[in-house]
Amino acid sequence: MLAQTIGLLLPALQTRAAPLVVDATFGSGGHTRAILEHVHGARVIAVDADPAAFDRAQALAREYPGRVLPIHANFTALRERLEAMNIRDVDAVLYDLGLSSLQLADARRGFAFSGEGALDMRLDPTSDTATAAQLLATAREGEIADIIFEFGDERHARRIARQIVKRRERSPLRTTSDLVAAVLAAQPRAARGRRGAIHPATRTFLALRMAVNADLDNLAKSLQDAIACVRPGGRIAVISFHSGEDRIVKRQFAAWRRAGVAETLTRKPLQPAQTEIAANPRSRSSKLRAVERARGSPKGSA
Repeated sequence: MLAQTIGLLLPALQTRAAPLVVDATFGSGGHTRAILEHVHGARVIAVDADPAAFDRAQALAREYPGRVLPIHANFTALRERLEAMNIRDVDAVLYDLGLSSLQLADARRGFAFSGEGALDMRLDPTSDTATAAQLLATAREGEIADIIFEFGDERHARRIARQIVKRRERSPLRTTSDLVAAVLAAQPRAARGRRGAIHPATRTFLALRMAVNADLDNLAKSLQDAIACVRPGGRIAVISFHSGEDRIVKRQFAAWRRAGVAETLTRKPLQPAQTEIAANPRSRSSKLRAVERARGSPKGSA
């Protein structure tokens, strides 16, 4: 959805000689690079909690001297980081909430069930946040079931939680294969061996990653920072991949519209074309929403 996202942001970037954009989820840098190439003089503040993404942002900064400002931080620190840089407002803020292919491909991170790696799942492995392994070692069975059901919409959540607790009594779940084995063992006999659209562990891995990184709470906080930092006439665009994320974005955008703080640019979320889905199957669940800060809303009114 790269072209659609850039198309929504462009009107806010073409009215200034040197527009300033926050890429709140730099990732592999695709959006930042597109902005640099499409908007002459644009500068991008590249934010990411992942140290590997921060390294990539630094490399891009060397390629575009003076136009990329890398920041290693979770996007919940957006407002305080801008204030520390004496930046009063920005022209646009962009979020792409999906994991990058580079994160999924690195088995050491524990995000994917296809490889063997430590059960970590932290976006920032240098932080003191509890890992997925630590969460599963200490949480009660009911808490684990709630996480898997609420964040993963997994109908076998209770069976999976019961299997996790049963197995950890013998030996802690330390690796991705330990968790996959627990999920597979929890599948009803009728479902075993059945070929489905997704792997049985997909929803469990998604749910634990969101719980470990407090994704929904952090998104809600960061959106409040974003609307306070974007100038009147500036824009915020969010690409979400999870129904809970999209619900937060939808409700927040609607609240801003009712309060006269922002105008909705996408009555319904934009979704990827079939050609994009064919090229990148992971994009099939993505939804893009955007707002423009109302020109009459005073700074700090959000």
